[in-house]
Amino acid sequence: MRRVPRPPAPPTLSSAKAERERAAAAAFYSTWDGAAKYGRYSVYKAPDVKEALERAFANKCAYCESTYGATQPFAVEHYRPKGEVTINGARTPPGYYWLASDWDNLLPSCTDCNSPRAQELPGIKETAGKANAFPIASESRRATRPGQEDREDRLLLHPYLDHPEKHLEFVWQTTGIDEGWVRASRNASGRESRKGQTTIKVCALQRRGLVEARRRVVRQLVGHLESLAALKAAIGRHPQDQGLREQFERGVADVATFVADDAPYTAMTRQVVAAYYDRLFPPD
Repeated sequence: MRRVPRPPAPPTLSSAKAERERAAAAAFYSTWDGAAKYGRYSVYKAPDVKEALERAFANKCAYCESTYGATQPFAVEHYRPKGEVTINGARTPPGYYWLASDWDNLLPSCTDCNSPRAQELPGIKETAGKANAFPIASESRRATRPGQEDREDRLLLHPYLDHPEKHLEFVWQTTGIDEGWVRASRNASGRESRKGQTTIKVCALQRRGLVEARRRVVRQLVGHLESLAALKAAIGRHPQDQGLREQFERGVADVATFVADDAPYTAMTRQVVAAYYDRLFPPD
């Protein structure tokens, strides 16, 4: 996951249709029987909503940064679930029905991050995927009506509201089976980020296929960076060689494609490039 600037909300979300839908859901839950779920939501799936999300996230999943366009449709995911919330393993209504068409609550998600599926994780096989999960630090502070969200200490990272790079770090300086893994970052006192831990678990960010995809990308990137480092050393020995400088510039352009917004796994690739930066661009 990477930080994404909040894009403008698409017009449908402020339309009369959206207002009617919100009013209908509010009316339904004002006389709620404690069990039924309101299910007549459609505004969040409007074409301009999907287009805005695809554009903002460059056709990538908001959680894992995999590019989904060529192989699967994406889901318009509710960060806070609209119908019910899984609490201690139980599906518990109501959800955050008042946020069903709230722009900040809508994210693009791939199937594996969004849906419960059998996943091969490090050392275990289990069903994983966000579905109706929205973990918070204390259930006693969970919002049950509009306006209470700010009291929640949310534990799931959000690409608009958080800086995921402060909570997630990637393993890449090894040739072992852990290459391509993601783990929670540690603070100065050595404590792991709880948001990082929770997001990895809830969205299955350690699933085998995703780790393998990240591993392929990081190996390609490190190969480019090592070539750049060798060119930098050669330029130091032969500062007048224009050919070496041109090769270096082409190599920098190649590396830039790995960290562009539309590239997969930029949270990882940007960490890797940052680690090489002083070698490639030493201060004068």
